[in-house]
Amino acid sequence: MAEIDLYKMLNRFDPAQIPSIVYGNKSIEDNSPNDYPYTDTAAWELPSKIFSKTRYRNTAFVNQEESDTFIIDLPENQDAITQATLLKSEEDQVQELIFRIKWSRSIFYQESLANKLFTLFYDAKEEDPDCLGIAAESLRNFYNFLQLHPNIKCPTISLTPDYDIYASWRGEQNRVFSIHFLPDGDARFVIFKPNDRHPTRKIRISGVATTDILMETVTPYCVEGWISE
Repeated sequence: MAEIDLYKMLNRFDPAQIPSIVYGNKSIEDNSPNDYPYTDTAAWELPSKIFSKTRYRNTAFVNQEESDTFIIDLPENQDAITQATLLKSEEDQVQELIFRIKWSRSIFYQESLANKLFTLFYDAKEEDPDCLGIAAESLRNFYNFLQLHPNIKCPTISLTPDYDIYASWRGEQNRVFSIHFLPDGDARFVIFKPNDRHPTRKIRISGVATTDILMETVTPYCVEGWISE
């Protein structure tokens, strides 16, 4: 088969129209063959080189006479690029959710909670730059729970080894109510309460429920009375 040098495809673009960084809410013209203009308010990192100099074999398709056919393989580090993109996307979601909490009118301790979440996020990233920091869907699950129950006191929060949100409330007589907010909308919970018949011992109740019915599920254990304002 004949070989095609795709590096020649660079000639189809006007180098003067391929900026490296663009700021502001201005229309950015894409001078590729499709000519789809777009706008955005963010700063865009645009590559200065579109294709690397790599040779590819052409394969003829049925009924495609007098047309160029190009086979473009993805880079060898495709997985690394994809993972980095997904990680960046999840980090953006996490920071957006934290800012939602910070500006929420239904959460009266919103600023202190948001600051704590940012601290957990940056501490995790400092320890392992390639980690999630905070699992975005777990944080979303936690945020939805707070929206459903605005009278709940501010919990003590930490992260699980999977970077999920773990919230805990403590009351008198060593009462404890802890929730592990899972990314799939479920919540694992555990309750410790006094054993009235055996004062030196405790009662432990645990289970799993979707976040939207969690407080209904634990109603028989009178949790809401001591974790709410």
